[in-house]
Amino acid sequence: MSRVYLVLCVGIYLSFGNAAVMNAQDASYDENALRLEGHRGDVRIVRGIQGTVLGKIGTFHRIDVAKLVSPSEKATAEARIFARDYGPGTWLAALGIATLGVAIGVSQIHDVNRGITTGLTLAGTGLIVYGGGRMENAYNALSRSIWWYNRDLKR
Repeated sequence: MSRVYLVLCVGIYLSFGNAAVMNAQDASYDENALRLEGHRGDVRIVRGIQGTVLGKIGTFHRIDVAKLVSPSEKATAEARIFARDYGPGTWLAALGIATLGVAIGVSQIHDVNRGITTGLTLAGTGLIVYGGGRMENAYNALSRSIWWYNRDLKR
């Protein structure tokens, strides 16, 4: 009896489980429009009403947004700005945080010149501000890229 039940379940799954493959031109705007969703420190690029996750952008991973929005010329240009600014911005901000950590550690040593601690603090703060600015530019370009892509979709 359990074999019959297993065969029945597998048969139902195979008959209803296959997703229909749709061409981008055949699908509606609601099925192809992109949006950004925040999730535990990452940003996800999601397609359509179903919410299919196309990629994640975070500290340890990112996707090629230019390839994703390639049907739109202006969206691709904005995606390239995102790619140019996001990586360096992340690394500069991380380096600034590490520099501030070193400044705090050095400040605990009693025989150290205060100029070193001040210099490390200023350098760390500057790196964080500059890296954060680059990341802000990147996220603004990402948002514009998604907007241009959605604007150029056929309705």
